Amino acid sequence: MCTACVLLVEQAGQRDVYAAGTLCPDPETGPDAPCAETSVFDLASLTKLFTTALCLALVRERVLALDMPFREIVPDFRGGKKDEVTIAHVLTHTAGLLWWKPIYKEAATIDEAVWLAAEEPLAHDLGTFVYSDLGYIMLTAGLAKAGGAPFADLLKDRVLGPIGAETCAFGPRPPDVCVATERDSEWRRKRLRGEVDDENAYAMGGTSGHAGLFGTAADVAALASVYRDGAVIGNELATLARREHVRQGIVRRGLGLALRATEGPMVGRHFSEDAWGHTGFTGTTLWADPALDLTVVLLTNRVYFGRGNDEDVYRFRIAVHEAVSGG
Repeated sequence: MCTACVLLVEQAGQRDVYAAGTLCPDPETGPDAPCAETSVFDLASLTKLFTTALCLALVRERVLALDMPFREIVPDFRGGKKDEVTIAHVLTHTAGLLWWKPIYKEAATIDEAVWLAAEEPLAHDLGTFVYSDLGYIMLTAGLAKAGGAPFADLLKDRVLGPIGAETCAFGPRPPDVCVATERDSEWRRKRLRGEVDDENAYAMGGTSGHAGLFGTAADVAALASVYRDGAVIGNELATLARREHVRQGIVRRGLGLALRATEGPMVGRHFSEDAWGHTGFTGTTLWADPALDLTVVLLTNRVYFGRGNDEDVYRFRIAVHEAVSGG
């Protein structure tokens, strides 16, 4: 299922970290080493929570407003129902956007990728929840425009530095400290290590609002302080981010955050409906439950042997979260 795993658990002011496995058994990508708590993982869509934190930091500074039309920061995104889409719609995945598009087949820069995402027609009614990378791809340029600096610099200065995510950064990263992900047999034709797994993020030079950050379990735990403690964004916006903004079937969403589903195991029997978090395609997760005073970071490279193990990883995640939250 994976070759490397780091589990970080914080509760009542105490932190425990457990690491297991190996960074990369494939000799093609450099020397292998034991996985350690300081090992660097491709965080995949956990990047979206860092991007959300930057967006909310700009809201706190009154540079942006959640009800602001999205076209004001992404000018190419306009026309028809697009003019009704707000920043809040994008953060809650209710903007009517297509869930995914192979932008990497046409784009070679951030600007090209953002333009392709912006030109895509809306695929759903405004207000309908459909998880989508496209909004966060566009935020790469939109937040840079609003903040007056390149996206990566803004993220470092406004989020990563202040919360103490010391080793978190966009790639490429030195392979020897990184946990390998999958072998890309169709496009890059090699095992990926220190190079972002997500094709669209790679086409954007490795820097995007939807994926691209690499970091350790400690970096992700630092991210939790944004939504749990109000770091960077303040308590008012942290509370707003954790609040239910969308309920569709069993799905519940906050601002950028996934919320504990109304039914199903998700993160185990013991987590309350107050729990919030996010997952990443490469096998990374952050979940926190204020009712239990518990924060759990679980990082794996679940795509190392291929992408077809979603169900196995889901069961593993549930088992881990039940074990650490069951008293």
